[in-house]
Amino acid sequence: MRKRIRLPCRERRQAIVTAVQGAFADKGFDGTTTRELARAAGVSEALLYKHFPSKESLYVAMLEACADGPMATEFTRVLTLPPSTSTLVVLVHFLTSHFVLGEDPQKTTMHRLALRSLLEDAEFVRLGAKQFGASWIRKVEACITAAVKAGDLKATPVRRDLRAWFVHHLAFALMLHLHPKIPAVDYGISRSTLVTQAVWFLLRGMGLEETAIRRHYHPEALSHLTS
Repeated sequence: MRKRIRLPCRERRQAIVTAVQGAFADKGFDGTTTRELARAAGVSEALLYKHFPSKESLYVAMLEACADGPMATEFTRVLTLPPSTSTLVVLVHFLTSHFVLGEDPQKTTMHRLALRSLLEDAEFVRLGAKQFGASWIRKVEACITAAVKAGDLKATPVRRDLRAWFVHHLAFALMLHLHPKIPAVDYGISRSTLVTQAVWFLLRGMGLEETAIRRHYHPEALSHLTS
């Protein structure tokens, strides 16, 4: 039998939190047993309880870790851009690419957690909205204001905060249809082209003028955001 590596308490705790993400994503909070969580983390149930007194405390720790992970850092970096028409284009491209492109295991797990959450109590999604939703809404609204001032965006009857949410929801819906090994819908184009098409659709729906999109949207130049 292979000897278990002894890790410092803090490192062991972090390792457990990372290891159980997949288990929670597969079966959700209610459907996952502590035995399955311990098995996923490669520890005994006794050691699991030593670090986390309950399944609830482990789930909360996992949610908090996801909120502070590398994807959160990437998202925060994009939100530091100054409000402008150009930044609005970058934001929409970034979020759409985040959901549509890439096969990163961590990202895939986060998406599965979000889907499972929406099918249950939505706590994981609610935490994400709390952590990043307000910042996302404020930045998009500020960019819309700047784009209107620059003459790049027409007034529409759709509330500005809803325009920000609709970008997220459409990008998330694309991810859901692309998630299975055989995508639910064959769009007949590459994923990078799908991103470009979706971004155009979203920007036009937000009220951005076609001339402004052509001036500011250069997908290849923005590819470093999702690298």
